[in-house]
Amino acid sequence: MQVLVEQGVIKILSEHAHSMNAALRLNALWALKHLVYAVPTPFKKTCLEELEPGWLVHLICDDTEDNALISARANVEREDDQMMDEDVDMQQGEVRGWLFGSVVGQDSAKGRTPQMEARLARYRESESNPVRKARNDDLAIQEQGLHFIRNLVTGAKSDMGRSLEAETTEMINFLFSSLGQDRLFEILASKLRARVLRPLSRRSTSGGGRDSGSSTSSASRVLYPQSKIIEAVVMILVHFSASVPKYRQVVISQTPLLKLLVNHFNSKDKEVRAALCHLVSNLTWTDSSDDLVEAGQRANELHRLGFVKHLETLEKEDPELDVQERAKQALFQVKQHQG
Repeated sequence: MQVLVEQGVIKILSEHAHSMNAALRLNALWALKHLVYAVPTPFKKTCLEELEPGWLVHLICDDTEDNALISARANVEREDDQMMDEDVDMQQGEVRGWLFGSVVGQDSAKGRTPQMEARLARYRESESNPVRKARNDDLAIQEQGLHFIRNLVTGAKSDMGRSLEAETTEMINFLFSSLGQDRLFEILASKLRARVLRPLSRRSTSGGGRDSGSSTSSASRVLYPQSKIIEAVVMILVHFSASVPKYRQVVISQTPLLKLLVNHFNSKDKEVRAALCHLVSNLTWTDSSDDLVEAGQRANELHRLGFVKHLETLEKEDPELDVQERAKQALFQVKQHQG
């Protein structure tokens, strides 16, 4: 009976994750993310299959809501310079707050600073402005999709008594076969790259209505990856690296991805910096003496890519004690294995 109930829940949530309604997709993914956390591998596989690997990729990769409004933007005479990317992190937090049932209070303006009033105005504008809301919906859905993958590879001891290592290894293999190993790492890399938003094309005319060929009235906008997306990507790699040596080698071989990651040691978000330290610690971890040679190779590669330099800075200068300690531990392990 319990199995039938679970399968019914998975089916319903997966159907909602395919909904045309962004809020329903978001909530369904959020629920599925929690369902697959630390449960036996067969249950995880069922969830991924029911959701459909191709659709999961679509949810993470495509700016569905944002692109749906491109045509509408053509009729807009003037765009707010801060419409797309100002305070996106805070607005993502607002979306997550709404997801958990919290609401923005209607307190009196008494005691609010001008900065607080301006921020509240932006929050209200994000709810009424369809372009900004679409962008926020995309980011929130992509974040939940990445966390779904993260939780898929978070192992749990099964009823059959299999080890955590065996459970995790099987699930990573299944994930790679379902999404494609190279495709998955390219998806993760794409989430770390800046995205150029197509400009709104409006050309002025001169004499007789002839197109003067002037440039667009607004320059292309660069949307930088947001901290919650970056953290989710790093934590997927952290869990890969926490499994068997084989997957630590797979992660360290992703040079383009690691080059993108090293740029985020300067992130203003402490969770991103802490996650990067955690990744280095996992990549230089050894389960046995058989992994010592490869651990040394991984340590040398991290040094070559600039991770060690950034870790040394975090250990000495980071304002967060937790990040300092994580950087210190990561440095100790890297230097222990360096040749």
